[in-house]
Amino acid sequence: MQDQTATSSKIPLKRRLLYVGVIYVVFLLVLLSIEVITRLALPHISSLDLFVTTPQQKMQVANPEQSVIFEGDALLGWRLKPNLDHAVWDYTVLSTNAQSFRADYPIRAKPANTFRIVCLGDSVTFGYRVPPVWPNKPNEYDPNWLPYPMLLEKELVKANPNRRFEAFPMAVPGYTTHQGLAWLRRDIGLLKPDMVIASFGWNDASMSDIPDRESINVGWFAVGSRWLTEHSQAFAYATRWLRARNGPAPPERKPVPRVAQMEYVENFISIVNVAREHGASVIVIGAPYRDSTTNPPEAQLMTQYRAALKLATEERQTPYLEILELTEAAGDVNQGWFGELIHPNHLGHRLIASELLKLMAQKRLLGELRIPESVL
Repeated sequence: MQDQTATSSKIPLKRRLLYVGVIYVVFLLVLLSIEVITRLALPHISSLDLFVTTPQQKMQVANPEQSVIFEGDALLGWRLKPNLDHAVWDYTVLSTNAQSFRADYPIRAKPANTFRIVCLGDSVTFGYRVPPVWPNKPNEYDPNWLPYPMLLEKELVKANPNRRFEAFPMAVPGYTTHQGLAWLRRDIGLLKPDMVIASFGWNDASMSDIPDRESINVGWFAVGSRWLTEHSQAFAYATRWLRARNGPAPPERKPVPRVAQMEYVENFISIVNVAREHGASVIVIGAPYRDSTTNPPEAQLMTQYRAALKLATEERQTPYLEILELTEAAGDVNQGWFGELIHPNHLGHRLIASELLKLMAQKRLLGELRIPESVL
């Protein structure tokens, strides 16, 4: 026994490391073989189908009609597909760059002499149905009908021809403040914006079986597991099998807002703090909503969320923009600014851009740069 122990202790360190290395290589080769066989033999599982779990989210981004412009995202649940070229989705024509932003230029490290405005938000900021287009006539639309981030960029460039401006929507349909905050925390160091404009509302207040903090867990373990699912079909199949093995879904819970009102306000406070910590000024926009008669309970929630947000921004001296014409308070006369109940049309986006420029001038948020008076 002593001889065996003595013999094993005399094995050179390099040989022992070699043995361990061989074991790991064999293990990795087995995993690689499983992955290759899975990809060749079985149908592809979309990470979007696994990441989007609640019926409400699936209806917005993961059913066959909606999923054409979305893909899974390990942190955020879903994102826009990159490199879309004049795709038509839900009467909206859009293109994306390689970084999955709705922008016609790459979003990389900020170029020199550039003032960069990041517009953080949901389908309003994204520009739902701006411009609108019929699927059977994909080339018939007015290219001057633009979402407000593009309008801001266009007008600021025109007013300051010797300065480069970038203003783009860091926005995806269906997003809440829960996702927006996680996204900003992850990417603000790369984007280095000079200004962050943030607007969320309807998705936060909308009802769901499970709140976002549970359905889109942003803890490191949950995000790591989703990352493996996103990059490995073998892991995706294992995930689906485990979910099926756990049996049917538990009984439906009483619907709750995707983000509760207090959490909504806290998320906005965190968005403001993250932006300021990185040297960016901030504007918060109260979420648009057309009227209080189409869906009175939902309208009441929107009023409450917006009021709580306004109070919080005033207490922290954060520039806040609430456009009366785009709220339910003007529901008798504001139809011309909206495409439907939730989303402003191209005229509504022009109104948002104009009011933002007025606020920027009033608060001197662009320093000595020239700010046009209006885009209406």
